Amino acid sequence: MRNSRVADAFGTWRRMLSIVKTRKDAKGILRQWVEMTALWALHGIGPNYYQLAGFWRRGEPWRRMTRHLSVDAYNRLVAALNPPSYRKLSQNKIAEKALLTLLGVPTPRFLGVLDATDGRDASGAPLRTADDLERMLTARGEGRVCFKLVEGHGGAGFTAVDVVPDADRDGVAFRLVGPASHLSSDGRLLSSAELLTHLGNRPRIIESFIDQHPAYRAFNPTSVNTLRVWVLRQDDRSSIRLAYLRIGRAGSLVDNHAAGGIVAPVDLDTGVLGVGRDGNPTHHTFPVHPDHGAQIQGVVLERFAEAKALALECLVVFPQINFAGIDVAMSVDGPVIIESNVQPSHDGAAYVEMPTRDVFESAY
Repeated sequence: MRNSRVADAFGTWRRMLSIVKTRKDAKGILRQWVEMTALWALHGIGPNYYQLAGFWRRGEPWRRMTRHLSVDAYNRLVAALNPPSYRKLSQNKIAEKALLTLLGVPTPRFLGVLDATDGRDASGAPLRTADDLERMLTARGEGRVCFKLVEGHGGAGFTAVDVVPDADRDGVAFRLVGPASHLSSDGRLLSSAELLTHLGNRPRIIESFIDQHPAYRAFNPTSVNTLRVWVLRQDDRSSIRLAYLRIGRAGSLVDNHAAGGIVAPVDLDTGVLGVGRDGNPTHHTFPVHPDHGAQIQGVVLERFAEAKALALECLVVFPQINFAGIDVAMSVDGPVIIESNVQPSHDGAAYVEMPTRDVFESAY
Protein backbone atom coordinates (compact mmCIF):
# COMPACT_ATOMS: atom_id res chain seq x y z
CA MET A 1 0.00 0.00 0.00
CA ARG A 2 2.78 2.41 0.96
CA ASN A 3 4.62 1.65 -2.28
CA SER A 4 1.41 2.35 -4.20
CA ARG A 5 1.01 5.77 -2.54
CA VAL A 6 4.62 6.63 -3.29
CA ALA A 7 4.12 5.62 -6.93
CA ASP A 8 0.95 7.73 -7.16
CA ALA A 9 2.71 10.75 -5.68
CA PHE A 10 5.67 10.33 -8.01
CA GLY A 11 3.30 10.08 -10.97
CA THR A 12 1.49 13.26 -9.94
CA TRP A 13 4.68 15.29 -9.67
CA ARG A 14 5.93 13.89 -12.97
CA ARG A 15 2.67 14.97 -14.68
CA MET A 16 3.04 18.41 -13.11
CA LEU A 17 6.52 18.78 -14.52
CA SER A 18 5.16 17.97 -17.97
CA ILE A 19 2.41 20.59 -17.57
CA VAL A 20 4.78 23.22 -16.19
CA LYS A 21 7.05 22.85 -19.22
CA THR A 22 4.18 23.63 -21.58
CA ARG A 23 3.00 26.82 -19.87
CA LYS A 24 3.23 30.07 -21.79
CA ASP A 25 3.20 33.52 -20.21
CA ALA A 26 3.76 31.85 -16.85
CA LYS A 27 6.11 32.06 -13.92
CA GLY A 28 9.44 30.33 -14.44
CA ILE A 29 9.65 26.57 -14.07
CA LEU A 30 11.80 26.78 -10.94
CA ARG A 31 9.48 29.28 -9.26
CA GLN A 32 6.40 27.17 -10.02
CA TRP A 33 8.15 24.11 -8.64
CA VAL A 34 9.19 25.90 -5.44
CA GLU A 35 5.70 27.36 -4.94
CA MET A 36 3.96 24.01 -5.52
CA THR A 37 6.28 22.31 -3.04
CA ALA A 38 5.91 25.02 -0.39
CA LEU A 39 2.14 25.21 -0.78
CA TRP A 40 1.84 21.46 -0.37
CA ALA A 41 4.26 21.27 2.58
CA LEU A 42 2.94 24.30 4.51
CA HIS A 43 -0.76 24.34 3.64
CA GLY A 44 -1.61 20.89 2.31
CA ILE A 45 -2.63 22.26 -1.11
CA GLY A 46 -1.38 19.89 -3.77
CA PRO A 47 0.18 20.53 -7.18
CA ASN A 48 -2.99 19.58 -9.07
CA TYR A 49 -4.89 22.40 -7.36
CA TYR A 50 -1.99 24.81 -7.96
CA GLN A 51 -2.31 24.24 -11.69
CA LEU A 52 -6.12 24.05 -11.71
CA ALA A 53 -6.50 27.38 -9.90
CA GLY A 54 -4.06 29.20 -12.17
CA PHE A 55 -1.49 29.94 -9.49
CA TRP A 56 1.18 29.54 -12.19
CA ARG A 57 0.25 32.83 -13.83
CA ARG A 58 2.60 35.76 -13.54
CA GLY A 59 1.51 38.20 -10.87
CA GLU A 60 -0.40 35.59 -8.84
CA PRO A 61 0.70 36.46 -5.28
CA TRP A 62 1.56 33.96 -2.56
CA ARG A 63 -0.87 35.57 -0.09
CA ARG A 64 -3.79 34.87 -2.45
CA MET A 65 -2.76 31.24 -2.86
CA THR A 66 -2.72 30.70 0.90
CA ARG A 67 -6.30 31.95 1.18
CA HIS A 68 -7.39 28.74 -0.52
CA LEU A 69 -8.12 25.70 1.65
CA SER A 70 -6.69 22.24 1.30
CA VAL A 71 -9.10 19.38 0.67
CA ASP A 72 -8.81 18.26 4.30
CA ALA A 73 -9.48 21.75 5.68
CA TYR A 74 -12.42 22.19 3.29
CA ASN A 75 -13.91 18.83 4.32
CA ARG A 76 -13.61 19.69 8.03
CA LEU A 77 -15.36 23.01 7.45
CA VAL A 78 -18.20 21.44 5.46
CA ALA A 79 -18.62 18.78 8.16
CA ALA A 80 -19.06 21.57 10.73
CA LEU A 81 -21.58 23.41 8.55
CA ASN A 82 -23.56 20.33 7.50
CA PRO A 83 -23.97 17.70 10.25
CA PRO A 84 -23.42 14.26 8.68
CA SER A 85 -26.65 12.87 10.19
CA TYR A 86 -28.69 15.27 8.04
CA ARG A 87 -26.83 14.89 4.75
CA LYS A 88 -28.67 11.79 3.54
CA LEU A 89 -31.83 13.86 3.03
CA SER A 90 -30.13 15.55 0.11
CA GLN A 91 -27.99 12.65 -1.08
CA ASN A 92 -31.04 10.43 -1.67
CA LYS A 93 -32.91 11.76 -4.72
CA ILE A 94 -36.30 10.50 -3.49
CA ALA A 95 -36.06 12.28 -0.15
CA GLU A 96 -34.59 15.36 -1.79
CA LYS A 97 -37.35 15.65 -4.40
CA ALA A 98 -40.05 15.01 -1.79
CA LEU A 99 -38.84 17.88 0.40
CA LEU A 100 -38.43 20.29 -2.50
CA THR A 101 -41.86 19.45 -3.94
CA LEU A 102 -43.58 19.63 -0.55
CA LEU A 103 -42.34 23.19 -0.09
CA GLY A 104 -43.15 24.31 -3.62
CA VAL A 105 -39.63 24.48 -5.11
CA PRO A 106 -39.78 23.71 -8.86
CA THR A 107 -38.02 20.54 -10.02
CA PRO A 108 -38.32 18.31 -13.10
CA ARG A 109 -41.68 16.51 -13.03
CA PHE A 110 -41.53 13.33 -10.95
CA LEU A 111 -42.99 10.25 -12.63
CA GLY A 112 -42.04 7.46 -10.25
CA VAL A 113 -39.41 5.20 -8.75
CA LEU A 114 -38.61 2.09 -10.78
CA ASP A 115 -37.64 -0.75 -8.47
CA ALA A 116 -38.28 -4.48 -8.78
CA THR A 117 -39.39 -4.76 -5.14
CA ASP A 118 -40.76 -1.43 -3.94
CA GLY A 119 -41.25 0.71 -7.06
CA ARG A 120 -44.30 2.94 -7.47
CA ASP A 121 -45.32 5.80 -9.71
CA ALA A 122 -46.45 9.28 -8.70
CA SER A 123 -50.03 8.07 -8.25
CA GLY A 124 -48.98 5.22 -5.94
CA ALA A 125 -49.48 2.44 -8.49
CA PRO A 126 -46.81 -0.31 -8.70
CA LEU A 127 -43.78 0.45 -10.89
CA ARG A 128 -41.80 -2.78 -10.66
CA THR A 129 -42.02 -4.56 -14.01
CA ALA A 130 -41.74 -3.82 -17.72
CA ASP A 131 -45.53 -3.89 -17.97
CA ASP A 132 -45.84 -1.38 -15.10
CA LEU A 133 -43.39 0.96 -16.82
CA GLU A 134 -45.18 0.76 -20.15
CA ARG A 135 -48.57 1.30 -18.52
CA MET A 136 -47.38 4.39 -16.67
CA LEU A 137 -45.68 6.02 -19.66
CA THR A 138 -48.56 5.23 -22.00
CA ALA A 139 -50.94 6.96 -19.61
CA ARG A 140 -48.65 9.96 -19.04
CA GLY A 141 -48.03 10.72 -22.71
CA GLU A 142 -44.43 11.82 -22.09
CA GLY A 143 -42.20 12.43 -25.12
CA ARG A 144 -38.81 12.05 -23.41
CA VAL A 145 -37.98 10.88 -19.92
CA CYS A 146 -34.81 10.29 -17.94
CA PHE A 147 -33.77 7.65 -15.44
CA LYS A 148 -31.40 8.51 -12.58
CA LEU A 149 -29.84 6.36 -9.90
CA VAL A 150 -31.52 7.04 -6.56
CA GLU A 151 -28.09 7.67 -5.11
CA GLY A 152 -25.49 8.70 -7.65
CA HIS A 153 -23.40 11.66 -8.73
CA GLY A 154 -21.34 12.93 -11.63
CA GLY A 155 -23.96 11.85 -14.17
CA ALA A 156 -23.31 8.17 -13.45
CA GLY A 157 -26.21 5.97 -14.50
CA PHE A 158 -28.10 8.76 -16.26
CA THR A 159 -30.21 7.44 -19.14
CA ALA A 160 -32.64 9.31 -21.37
CA VAL A 161 -35.16 7.78 -23.76
CA ASP A 162 -37.68 9.00 -26.28
CA VAL A 163 -41.06 7.42 -25.66
CA VAL A 164 -42.57 6.43 -29.01
CA PRO A 165 -46.20 5.30 -29.54
CA ASP A 166 -46.37 1.67 -30.67
CA ALA A 167 -49.65 1.28 -32.55
CA ASP A 168 -49.15 -2.43 -33.16
CA ARG A 169 -49.22 -3.15 -29.44
CA ASP A 170 -51.39 -0.24 -28.29
CA GLY A 171 -48.52 0.84 -26.04
CA VAL A 172 -45.13 2.51 -26.28
CA ALA A 173 -41.58 1.62 -27.29
CA PHE A 174 -38.30 3.38 -26.57
CA ARG A 175 -35.39 4.96 -28.39
CA LEU A 176 -32.25 5.56 -26.32
CA VAL A 177 -30.80 9.07 -26.53
CA GLY A 178 -27.13 10.04 -26.34
CA PRO A 179 -24.11 7.74 -26.01
CA ALA A 180 -26.21 4.57 -25.75
CA SER A 181 -28.30 5.45 -28.81
CA HIS A 182 -26.38 2.97 -30.96
CA LEU A 183 -28.48 0.24 -29.33
CA SER A 184 -31.50 1.51 -31.25
CA SER A 185 -29.81 3.54 -34.00
CA ASP A 186 -30.83 1.06 -36.71
CA GLY A 187 -34.43 2.17 -36.35
CA ARG A 188 -35.48 -0.78 -34.20
CA LEU A 189 -37.14 0.47 -31.04
CA LEU A 190 -36.62 -1.16 -27.67
CA SER A 191 -39.44 -2.80 -25.80
CA SER A 192 -40.00 -2.00 -22.12
CA ALA A 193 -38.42 -5.34 -21.21
CA GLU A 194 -35.30 -4.55 -23.28
CA LEU A 195 -35.09 -1.12 -21.70
CA LEU A 196 -35.17 -2.63 -18.21
CA THR A 197 -32.40 -5.02 -19.18
CA HIS A 198 -30.31 -2.05 -20.34
CA LEU A 199 -30.98 -0.12 -17.12
CA GLY A 200 -30.02 -3.00 -14.84
CA ASN A 201 -31.54 -3.85 -11.47
CA ARG A 202 -30.62 -0.77 -9.40
CA PRO A 203 -33.53 1.49 -8.33
CA ARG A 204 -34.09 4.49 -10.59
CA ILE A 205 -36.03 7.69 -10.17
CA ILE A 206 -37.91 8.65 -13.36
CA GLU A 207 -38.47 12.29 -14.35
CA SER A 208 -39.69 14.23 -17.33
CA PHE A 209 -36.82 15.49 -19.46
CA ILE A 210 -36.31 19.24 -19.10
CA ASP A 211 -37.39 21.39 -22.03
CA GLN A 212 -34.31 23.59 -21.84
CA HIS A 213 -34.38 27.35 -22.42
CA PRO A 214 -33.02 28.05 -25.94
CA ALA A 215 -30.33 30.39 -24.62
CA TYR A 216 -28.88 27.60 -22.46
CA ARG A 217 -29.36 24.94 -25.13
CA ALA A 218 -27.24 27.10 -27.43
CA PHE A 219 -24.09 26.36 -25.39
CA ASN A 220 -24.41 22.66 -26.30
CA PRO A 221 -27.67 21.25 -27.69
CA THR A 222 -27.34 17.63 -26.56
CA SER A 223 -26.85 18.32 -22.83
CA VAL A 224 -28.87 20.10 -20.17
CA ASN A 225 -26.33 22.80 -19.24
CA THR A 226 -26.71 23.64 -15.57
CA LEU A 227 -25.56 26.23 -13.09
CA ARG A 228 -23.68 25.11 -9.98
CA VAL A 229 -24.37 27.73 -7.29
CA TRP A 230 -22.66 27.68 -3.90
CA VAL A 231 -25.02 28.94 -1.19
CA LEU A 232 -23.98 29.59 2.41
CA ARG A 233 -26.24 30.26 5.41
CA GLN A 234 -24.74 32.22 8.32
CA ASP A 235 -26.69 33.75 11.20
CA ASP A 236 -30.02 32.83 9.55
CA ARG A 237 -29.05 34.68 6.38
CA SER A 238 -28.30 32.91 3.11
CA SER A 239 -26.06 34.30 0.37
CA ILE A 240 -24.71 33.24 -3.00
CA ARG A 241 -20.95 32.75 -2.77
CA LEU A 242 -20.02 31.68 -6.31
CA ALA A 243 -21.50 30.24 -9.48
CA TYR A 244 -20.32 28.57 -12.65
CA LEU A 245 -22.05 27.15 -15.69
CA ARG A 246 -21.41 23.54 -16.64
CA ILE A 247 -21.51 22.83 -20.38
CA GLY A 248 -21.51 19.39 -21.98
CA ARG A 249 -19.42 18.28 -24.92
CA ALA A 250 -20.92 17.57 -28.32
CA GLY A 251 -23.05 14.42 -28.25
CA SER A 252 -23.01 14.14 -24.45
CA LEU A 253 -26.26 14.06 -22.47
CA VAL A 254 -24.63 15.33 -19.27
CA ASP A 255 -22.63 18.45 -18.48
CA ASN A 256 -20.57 17.11 -15.59
CA HIS A 257 -16.87 17.82 -15.45
CA ALA A 258 -16.32 14.12 -14.72
CA ALA A 259 -17.79 13.39 -18.16
CA GLY A 260 -15.44 15.87 -19.84
CA GLY A 261 -17.67 18.92 -19.54
CA ILE A 262 -16.57 22.55 -19.58
CA VAL A 263 -16.93 24.97 -16.65
CA ALA A 264 -17.32 28.74 -17.02
CA PRO A 265 -17.40 31.16 -14.05
CA VAL A 266 -20.35 33.54 -13.75
CA ASP A 267 -20.12 37.12 -12.48
CA LEU A 268 -22.67 37.17 -9.66
CA ASP A 269 -23.68 40.78 -10.23
CA THR A 270 -24.03 40.80 -14.01
CA GLY A 271 -24.55 37.16 -15.00
CA VAL A 272 -21.72 37.46 -17.55
CA LEU A 273 -19.77 34.29 -18.31
CA GLY A 274 -16.01 34.22 -18.05
CA VAL A 275 -13.84 32.10 -20.29
CA GLY A 276 -14.66 28.39 -20.26
CA ARG A 277 -12.07 25.91 -19.02
CA ASP A 278 -11.54 22.19 -18.88
CA GLY A 279 -11.57 22.02 -15.05
CA ASN A 280 -8.28 20.07 -15.06
CA PRO A 281 -4.72 20.94 -14.02
CA THR A 282 -3.97 21.45 -17.73
CA HIS A 283 -6.18 24.59 -17.45
CA HIS A 284 -7.09 24.72 -21.13
CA THR A 285 -9.43 27.65 -21.80
CA PHE A 286 -12.28 28.00 -24.29
CA PRO A 287 -13.73 31.40 -25.24
CA VAL A 288 -16.01 29.38 -27.54
CA HIS A 289 -17.11 25.76 -27.39
CA PRO A 290 -14.24 23.61 -28.74
CA ASP A 291 -16.57 21.21 -30.55
CA HIS A 292 -18.88 23.53 -32.45
CA GLY A 293 -17.90 27.14 -31.78
CA ALA A 294 -20.82 28.31 -29.61
CA GLN A 295 -19.84 31.51 -27.79
CA ILE A 296 -19.07 31.15 -24.06
CA GLN A 297 -16.96 34.06 -22.83
CA GLY A 298 -18.90 37.32 -22.47
CA VAL A 299 -22.38 35.80 -22.85
CA VAL A 300 -24.95 37.28 -20.45
CA LEU A 301 -26.98 34.44 -18.94
CA GLU A 302 -30.73 34.68 -19.37
CA ARG A 303 -32.80 34.86 -16.14
CA PHE A 304 -29.72 34.48 -13.94
CA ALA A 305 -31.27 36.56 -11.15
CA GLU A 306 -34.17 34.07 -11.00
CA ALA A 307 -31.72 31.17 -10.80
CA LYS A 308 -29.91 32.78 -7.87
CA ALA A 309 -33.16 33.44 -6.04
CA LEU A 310 -34.27 29.84 -6.48
CA ALA A 311 -30.91 28.52 -5.21
CA LEU A 312 -31.30 30.61 -2.06
CA GLU A 313 -34.83 29.30 -1.60
CA CYS A 314 -33.66 25.72 -2.07
CA LEU A 315 -31.07 25.73 0.72
CA VAL A 316 -33.54 26.52 3.49
CA VAL A 317 -35.61 23.45 2.58
CA PHE A 318 -33.06 21.09 4.11
CA PRO A 319 -32.88 21.09 7.93
CA GLN A 320 -29.49 21.75 9.51
CA ILE A 321 -27.80 22.18 6.13
CA ASN A 322 -25.92 25.47 5.97
CA PHE A 323 -23.88 25.05 2.81
CA ALA A 324 -24.58 23.40 -0.54
CA GLY A 325 -23.80 23.46 -4.20
CA ILE A 326 -27.20 23.83 -5.85
CA ASP A 327 -27.61 22.62 -9.44
CA VAL A 328 -30.08 24.78 -11.36
CA ALA A 329 -31.32 24.17 -14.89
CA MET A 330 -33.13 26.79 -16.93
CA SER A 331 -36.31 25.43 -18.53
CA VAL A 332 -38.46 27.35 -20.97
CA ASP A 333 -40.69 28.22 -18.00
CA GLY A 334 -37.88 29.33 -15.68
CA PRO A 335 -35.30 27.82 -13.33
CA VAL A 336 -35.74 24.37 -11.78
CA ILE A 337 -33.66 22.58 -9.17
CA ILE A 338 -31.86 19.48 -10.40
CA GLU A 339 -30.24 18.56 -7.09
CA SER A 340 -28.49 19.88 -4.00
CA ASN A 341 -24.94 18.79 -3.18
CA VAL A 342 -24.12 19.03 0.52
CA GLN A 343 -20.42 18.55 -0.15
CA PRO A 344 -19.72 20.07 -3.56
CA SER A 345 -16.32 19.54 -5.11
CA HIS A 346 -13.53 21.47 -3.42
CA ASP A 347 -12.36 22.44 -6.92
CA GLY A 348 -15.37 24.72 -7.44
CA ALA A 349 -13.51 27.63 -5.85
CA ALA A 350 -10.62 27.07 -8.26
CA TYR A 351 -12.96 27.11 -11.26
CA VAL A 352 -13.99 30.68 -10.44
CA GLU A 353 -10.57 31.61 -9.00
CA MET A 354 -12.01 32.63 -5.66
CA PRO A 355 -10.00 31.87 -2.49
CA THR A 356 -11.92 29.34 -0.42
CA ARG A 357 -11.52 31.36 2.76
CA ASP A 358 -13.25 34.27 1.01
CA VAL A 359 -16.15 31.95 0.15
CA PHE A 360 -16.81 31.14 3.79
CA GLU A 361 -15.71 34.43 5.39
CA SER A 362 -16.54 34.30 9.12
CA ALA A 363 -17.55 30.63 8.93
CA TYR A 364 -13.88 29.70 8.74
